[in-house]
Amino acid sequence: MTRKAQLQIDLDAKLADDFAAAVTSAQTSESEVLREMVQDYVERQKVDSGYRQFLEAKVARGREDVAAGEVVAADDAEQMFAERRELALKASRS
Repeated sequence: MTRKAQLQIDLDAKLADDFAAAVTSAQTSESEVLREMVQDYVERQKVDSGYRQFLEAKVARGREDVAAGEVVAADDAEQMFAERRELALKASRS
């Protein structure tokens, strides 16, 4: 059995009228539009939460690397990859 819930929202009169007109022109129902909006919002929050967890873990690993002295200065990293790019270009020309 599907459990149903009701949601009541307060809108100013103009926004409510504009919404009703938009729904009518789209030939759908207000309930359907709101249901889709809620589903989209919930899905976005799940994705955002997953990304936030990924990012927090990445930052934590970075901090651990810094604390352990396992870092490369930006200038050194640029030099290393410039050398790699040059080798790759030479290899692709051969």
